[in-house]
Amino acid sequence: MLLPPIQTDFFKHNGYLEVGSVLTSTELAEAQSAYDGIFQAEEKPQSYRNLGQKEGEQISAGAVLQIIDMHRLHPIFHRIMHKPLVLDIIESLMGQADINLYHDQALYKPALNGDIVPWHQDNGYWKLDPPEAMSMWIALDDADEENGCMWVIPGSHKSGEAGHKRAGQYIAQIKADADESLAAAVPMSAGAAMIHHCQTLHMTKPNLSSRQRRAWVIHFIPANIHQKGVILKDRLVLRSG
Repeated sequence: MLLPPIQTDFFKHNGYLEVGSVLTSTELAEAQSAYDGIFQAEEKPQSYRNLGQKEGEQISAGAVLQIIDMHRLHPIFHRIMHKPLVLDIIESLMGQADINLYHDQALYKPALNGDIVPWHQDNGYWKLDPPEAMSMWIALDDADEENGCMWVIPGSHKSGEAGHKRAGQYIAQIKADADESLAAAVPMSAGAAMIHHCQTLHMTKPNLSSRQRRAWVIHFIPANIHQKGVILKDRLVLRSG
């Protein structure tokens, strides 16, 4: 079932949308178990890295642990990204039924030392043209202001490229200027999701609480999108109109 106009209009105006639960209790439990197994395995996937790592640190003081393409590592993630409810939401907001996967990623902030992810636009990393990608951020734990929920600048997707620079000494992060007086927190329950446009400024604060914060993000692109002048033809097709 496609979203009603009140929700699609909110997304067009604000550049993000909370959509409530997208996972059943069974899917949530399976995703949590698979997520933990992948992160706790002695042999980590090749894409595993700590986005909290800074230059010159042998052991990082903070952690934002990332694994790319979880759908290749456990079938639950592959099933969820093909779920009709998920794709109906994206089709409603994207305005077309030809939906491909850019990639997906796990972003794990452990208790007590989960690090910041600074203000940025996703397309500051990706450089997709036209900039019409969108991300579904799924909470696998209750996410609030204490343990690292999402923050957004509503409407910032309308202002184009924000102009990014390297985020201090972080090896793998960039940042953009943002008027934090306009920021809105997006707390969510486990199993719930929010979608944001690839040019919406967003960030997550440190997790210094005693609770972990597991998140999984699916990045969707319309068919025939370009990167560095080349059409991305090698991406997984999730829905074709």
